[in-house]
Amino acid sequence: MTAEAPGPASRGDVKLSACDVSQCEAMCCYDGVYLEPQEEAFLRELVARVPALKAHLPAQYIIEGYWQGEHLGRKTATRAHEYANPQFPAHFTRTRCVFADAQGYCELEKLARSRGQHPWTFKPAVCWLFPLHEEQGEPEPPPRLRREDPYREPGYPGYSSFVPCGRHDRCGRPWREALGGELAYLATAAQLPLLGSPGHTVEELLRD
Repeated sequence: MTAEAPGPASRGDVKLSACDVSQCEAMCCYDGVYLEPQEEAFLRELVARVPALKAHLPAQYIIEGYWQGEHLGRKTATRAHEYANPQFPAHFTRTRCVFADAQGYCELEKLARSRGQHPWTFKPAVCWLFPLHEEQGEPEPPPRLRREDPYREPGYPGYSSFVPCGRHDRCGRPWREALGGELAYLATAAQLPLLGSPGHTVEELLRD
């Protein structure tokens, strides 16, 4: 019998290292993030109600997104950024999401932390899930091998497998352990996107 080629089930042994923005400079945020319509509406209301957040953003902070000439939807804008990290992937553009500060920390997460709320209260689902993928409510780990990277295309060798927190590290922790916080947060979601930890409106979240 011919052995079957490794598939998604073989990813159970993926090991990951902890995220360290001070080292990677938030390279995972280089292209911004695509948004669901509910997320765009949520962010627009949030920015309108929080002047300190709005002050960090350009006038057009959510734009139309295109990938290799194809329109993929609405996404956060980016601004030019010069990365010092010598391991910054050559196929990534030297840009960063406009919601990131000069060090790469997310202004949305900083806002939540300053208010004593869950760090991901205001963040789009793709941001806090990364490097997980969600398939019908079930978490999928990042690929163990770069050839399995779901973002791999001709001329673009991959995404999650090129950033430190999404790249298999034999010295890291099993992925379910390393991403325990993400898995627990996902478990609170009846459906995605999860907004407001969970399901609260911007008005309710800012009431205190």
